[in-house]
Amino acid sequence: MTHIGLLCPTASGHLNPMTTLGYELKQRGHRVTLIGTMDAQSKVLAAGLEFRAIGEIDFPAGSSAEALSNLGKLSGLDAFRYTVGLFKRLTTTYLNEAPSAIKNAGIEALLVDQASFGGSTIAELLNLPFVSVCCALMFNRDVKAPPFITSWSFAPSWWGRLRNQLGYRLIDQLAKQITGLINPILRTFLKKGRKKLFIG
Repeated sequence: MTHIGLLCPTASGHLNPMTTLGYELKQRGHRVTLIGTMDAQSKVLAAGLEFRAIGEIDFPAGSSAEALSNLGKLSGLDAFRYTVGLFKRLTTTYLNEAPSAIKNAGIEALLVDQASFGGSTIAELLNLPFVSVCCALMFNRDVKAPPFITSWSFAPSWWGRLRNQLGYRLIDQLAKQITGLINPILRTFLKKGRKKLFIG
């Protein structure tokens, strides 16, 4: 039996598939604990999984509904910027608090939602095996596929690929707040002889 940790955003589109996956792993004899903010606790416990809270000060109960309400009033780049700011705060919380919660829980492996920025970094820093889980539009980049935040149609032509590349560069610029948190940690890690872990 392996003690498996789950890292994912509290939004239902992430939490529901991850707790379902966790429940199935529990049925197969594993111990499963989700590390997350307080708004995840009731759903995690209802799924029969263990829960470890992080971010109790920065993300108290009710903060997810408030964030979604605020986001619902925005559109376009304003909505994207708000989302990046929210993920920056979440990433900071995860990087600061999740490693000790994972160690204290005795977790041996992680399932990391692709939208949990910094989750794979945490696994690498703790020297834990991890699997990246995609519960939403995939973040994986391919110049043939339009960026996930756009409504662009697939266009295999040279101009479609160029458009996609420019879109990814724009995302990189807008997301520097998040990669700026993660990359210094990884640079320190790389100096210790580890492989490259994150591109940003």
